[in-house]
Amino acid sequence: MMLPPWWRQSAWQRLEEGLDVLVIGGGITGAGVLHDAAVRGLRAGLVERGDFACGTSSRSSKLVHGGLRYLKRMQLRITRTACRERDLLSRLNPHLVWPLRFLYPSFATDTTPGWQVNLGLTMYDHLTPVRHRHERITPAQVAALIPHLRRDGLEFGLTYDDAAGDDARLVLAVVQAAVLAGATALSYARVEALLRGKDGRVGGAVVRDEVTGETHAVRAHVVVNATGVWCDQLRRLLGEVEPRLRPSRGSHLLFPAHRLPLEAAVTALSPDDGRPVFAIPHPEGTLVGTTDVFHEGDLDAPRPSPEEVAYLMRFVATLFPACHLTVADVTGAFAGVRPILDSHAEEPSEASREEAVWEEEGLVSTAGGKLTTFRATAEEVVDEVVKRLPPDRAALALPCATGALALPHRADPAATVRLVVESGAPPAVAAGMVRRLGAQALPCALAASRRRLRPVAEGVDVSEAELEWHLRFGGVVHLEDLLLRRVRLGMWQPKRCLELAPRLGSLVRDAAGWGFRRWRQELYRLEDAVANWLPREPA
Repeated sequence: MMLPPWWRQSAWQRLEEGLDVLVIGGGITGAGVLHDAAVRGLRAGLVERGDFACGTSSRSSKLVHGGLRYLKRMQLRITRTACRERDLLSRLNPHLVWPLRFLYPSFATDTTPGWQVNLGLTMYDHLTPVRHRHERITPAQVAALIPHLRRDGLEFGLTYDDAAGDDARLVLAVVQAAVLAGATALSYARVEALLRGKDGRVGGAVVRDEVTGETHAVRAHVVVNATGVWCDQLRRLLGEVEPRLRPSRGSHLLFPAHRLPLEAAVTALSPDDGRPVFAIPHPEGTLVGTTDVFHEGDLDAPRPSPEEVAYLMRFVATLFPACHLTVADVTGAFAGVRPILDSHAEEPSEASREEAVWEEEGLVSTAGGKLTTFRATAEEVVDEVVKRLPPDRAALALPCATGALALPHRADPAATVRLVVESGAPPAVAAGMVRRLGAQALPCALAASRRRLRPVAEGVDVSEAELEWHLRFGGVVHLEDLLLRRVRLGMWQPKRCLELAPRLGSLVRDAAGWGFRRWRQELYRLEDAVANWLPREPA
């Protein structure tokens, strides 16, 4: 992000001038809609009640993928769209989305025979103009690729291509792209009511600044509800409405890379119910997930249930017996709630991931979809927005162009890491900085002394220079924004994050301009936020 210290005051001024479209919700869908609208030349603004990406969009499996499992249910449209968008994002934004090789091990006891998966991968290979090619490999080749994988009953392996990325980082990049295109985005801005025009239709919103407590009237020709799992909550501001969503929860466990080392991601079937579960290597560790259960209760702070922890632990124990993993090895655990449309499916995994866009009394709502397809969903939403603009404003709208635009700070990751290392950063710090900042990593490193490029603690790839950069230019309002989403220490190592945070006091206070009282409040707030990323004991 490149949001200067005075960005909030400037944003409120622009929002109060009036908009063509006001987007409510700062997750990946809202960010995508804002970007598309801005690139088309519309006066676009976005408000988010928390930090950007603080909801589901920072709690995904970190995959940018087609969704192989949807082929089994013949959900061809969503799979084709996702495969196309995956390849587009990978090609345009190598600093945000990177290719990832997957292994599917076929066991004799699997409920889905390996030949069926092989057939599905053949279809998967041909769903985009960029042709991929999966391969069948022998048990010996599987063992060489993943030495710790279970051997008994292994018939063969299938390798195929998908992609991964940091979900929160992607959201922030899309928000910045929108701002650079002329849009306005504001976090910690809560919608309290919808404004009505003389015709009774929605024409804006009353928005409270969660920092100052002040309320503002933001008027817009069209208002878009892109609040994800909170879609029905916002719709209730219209009055009595029928719910459209039945959210499902996906939970994940995080392990240190040395306890679950992987040279490729692994997709295999759960020993409990035959669902596909992932084990995904990331620079920070290994992610295992996900579950799929209907979510009841609080949407704001979901956590994996003890039953879900036990489910995922049985998966890793069965698939990687040589690692002897226990709950004590789990460094972090988190859950995300998916905004699934209610299709009256008996099981969450049977529900479609198709998106929907609909209008009620002037409010355009969208739900469904997935991280990978955000750009295509945004295009569909903005097409609907343009239809509802006054004729003089609609006539000025350009065609969608986001499919040809790279997101900000595009860089060759390997080349940029080398340059940052030459500037004085240790290799691990340089790699982490480039992964999170893209091309901004170079000016960040060049402006810092070698001392400030050292890691802030052993085993952490974050430096004082990078933290200061996020605090000054990253739209950080609270300490949790910095440590949970700008850098993901609170996600991958929540206990370590809580131990380390008090030692950052002078750095953070100087860069953010906080006094001691504010600093104490931020530490308490961080403790509450990070609690949702700590593992629970299994049932």
